[in-house]
Amino acid sequence: MKIGGWVILLLVSATHAGAVDLCLPTANDALLRGRDADFYQPTVEGTVESGSFGCVRRGGRRFHEGIDIKCLQRDARGESIDPVHAVGEGTVAFINSKPGLSNYGRYVVLEHVWDGVEVFTLYAHLRDVAGGLAVGQSVQKGQVLGRVGRSTNTKEGITPDRAHLHFEINLMLNPNFRAWYAKRDPKAPPFGNFNGRNLVGLDPAAFLRAYAANRKLNFAEYVARQPVAFTVLVGARPLRWVERHPEQLRGNQAAPVAYEVAVTGWGMPVAVWPRSAEEIGAAAQRQLQRGQPVLQRVDGAVAESTACRQLLERAGSGWRLSVSGREWVELLTYR
Repeated sequence: MKIGGWVILLLVSATHAGAVDLCLPTANDALLRGRDADFYQPTVEGTVESGSFGCVRRGGRRFHEGIDIKCLQRDARGESIDPVHAVGEGTVAFINSKPGLSNYGRYVVLEHVWDGVEVFTLYAHLRDVAGGLAVGQSVQKGQVLGRVGRSTNTKEGITPDRAHLHFEINLMLNPNFRAWYAKRDPKAPPFGNFNGRNLVGLDPAAFLRAYAANRKLNFAEYVARQPVAFTVLVGARPLRWVERHPEQLRGNQAAPVAYEVAVTGWGMPVAVWPRSAEEIGAAAQRQLQRGQPVLQRVDGAVAESTACRQLLERAGSGWRLSVSGREWVELLTYR
């Protein structure tokens, strides 16, 4: 992988002998048959693309964190009844059964380990949650989590004809999010670490297609191959991210003064390098000593294509971290 001519070596190796065993989250398999219009549920904008991942809404200005999957079955009243399935074996990490608390409505988050990587899948807008499903419970691939629905707390709501499953594949940015966020919003809903701001994802549809084409696909390697929008230098204090994702650590610097983190335009770190004082230079050291992150490298094309995420902003002919970007760094490095 290259960023501005700079090569990221893929040094990931599989930690599990067996391949990850996955299925689709609903019976709708049109994605794998090249029929996007039958798979994605459009927003009120009406474009098929608006149900996909990325800068796909409001003329490319609004980020969509997951994919919206059309329902296939309805009851006599026109309400969706499709079962929602766990895409792989894992553990129930979180359940929100009060749709009025979130624009996700009723949603379930599962925790998995795929090729040594801690992964969280999210299933939202559920009509209901399967009876007996509880946090801490183990689930099997294909187990029913609930039914496709249209629950949400948004003013405009979701009409019956647009019922869908919102599905995400994420990594958790910081396991101490609940403490960090409590200082910003003491009245926030009791979601703990499972607030959308703490879950950084990749395109689920692209991954599901890649997995269908190669069922031996290694997830850690797949993450490492994601396009990098920028790298940022942060202080060398212990990073919870590295503790939880040692597969991303590159190099073996004994006494680093900084870490350089490679980040997708969507906010997912994909590689971390320990850096010495000689590698980063005096100016960067001074900035880090003032507690300020250093935007080190930017791939302009990737940054432009992911601009709706608003982690970077233009500064003259270059780039800088936006307010959201600096907040993202603060959360990443929070202890």
